[in-house]
Amino acid sequence: MALRKISDLKPAFSGDNVTEWQSPSGTRYRYERDRCAVGQEMGPGTEAYDWHVLAQNDLTHAKRKVFELINEDEF
Repeated sequence: MALRKISDLKPAFSGDNVTEWQSPSGTRYRYERDRCAVGQEMGPGTEAYDWHVLAQNDLTHAKRKVFELINEDEF
């Protein structure tokens, strides 16, 4: 099941420099402000991420990237 709109994407965790989301299928996504990147978990519970560098380092761009990755992964 893919997400229909970005507003459907709610953080599972939010800290000072880290925000995490979980897709409907269970994959975790992590934005680290210090890295200027969004990580897509490589396997359930592995805590190993495939990192995607952002063009702009802010939460809005991170959320858009996570939304895009979830919808690519779900289809």
